[in-house]
Amino acid sequence: MKNSAKNKIKALLLSAAAALLPTHAQAEETSNFLPDLGNNDDFFGETNHSWGKVFKNVAKLDKNGDVKYIASHRSHMSHRSGGGGGGYGHRSHYSHYSSYGGGSSHYSSSSRSSSSSYSKPKPKTAGDYSIGDRTLKTGIHGSDVTSLTGYLATGLYINRSWIKEKEGYSLYDATIASAVKHFQKDAGLPQTGVADQTTIDKLKSWDNSKTTVILGTRELSYSETSTDKGTDVTELVNLLTKAGFAPDPKKIVMTSDGRTEFTKDIATAVRFFQAYNNLSVTGRADDATIKALKAKAQ
Repeated sequence: MKNSAKNKIKALLLSAAAALLPTHAQAEETSNFLPDLGNNDDFFGETNHSWGKVFKNVAKLDKNGDVKYIASHRSHMSHRSGGGGGGYGHRSHYSHYSSYGGGSSHYSSSSRSSSSSYSKPKPKTAGDYSIGDRTLKTGIHGSDVTSLTGYLATGLYINRSWIKEKEGYSLYDATIASAVKHFQKDAGLPQTGVADQTTIDKLKSWDNSKTTVILGTRELSYSETSTDKGTDVTELVNLLTKAGFAPDPKKIVMTSDGRTEFTKDIATAVRFFQAYNNLSVTGRADDATIKALKAKAQ
């Protein structure tokens, strides 16, 4: 065999043999693992069966002594080896693909990490909800219910003192459901008592001058700079009249949309009622005064 062909094959076999050692710790065993390629002409003969197989799998020697490399050769140990003898494109099955058992399987690190990193989302707690995240109804509590009761109070559909709490958040109870029904009636919506998305959207943009306020939802008082007005003032005047403390009918002021203003004359009538019923004389229609008026009217 020509020396040039022998040298090429020696270099190729050194490269292939090195690729079969996957760790540095095994490098110490290289001298025992590799055959003597320096002065071993018989190595290239047909009598050396085990290394002849490696030789036949990676190169082909023609009758003229020229070497033809087999590019499709694959081994079973490492990723890819350039080989110490010039980079012969040695490829591997072990880390990415395995040919054992007649099939192939993929050991991608990305697929392992994606499956191991997956975790189920944590369930929401009462404080995680924003108004509009869910339909609100009796029995529910949470930060979204607290927002809802805030809108109801601003719209004059509920007194803040009526709101009950659970775990620090407003509880959607029968009182809240009644207030929602009242709003839905004013807004022209089905009176379900359930705060769905349509109800919530309308409530957010509601003009409380359109609210038919129930007496007791708020405390009524007179001020020269700001006057309470609404259907609750009308109801107050009716109760004062039934109790015998009617304001002067000529001094009753009505707005263009039919709401009664809480005037100074009405405040005076309230003071008289309070004085005769052993209540604090303030001229304000507070909870105690309204309860006493309702009791007299029965």
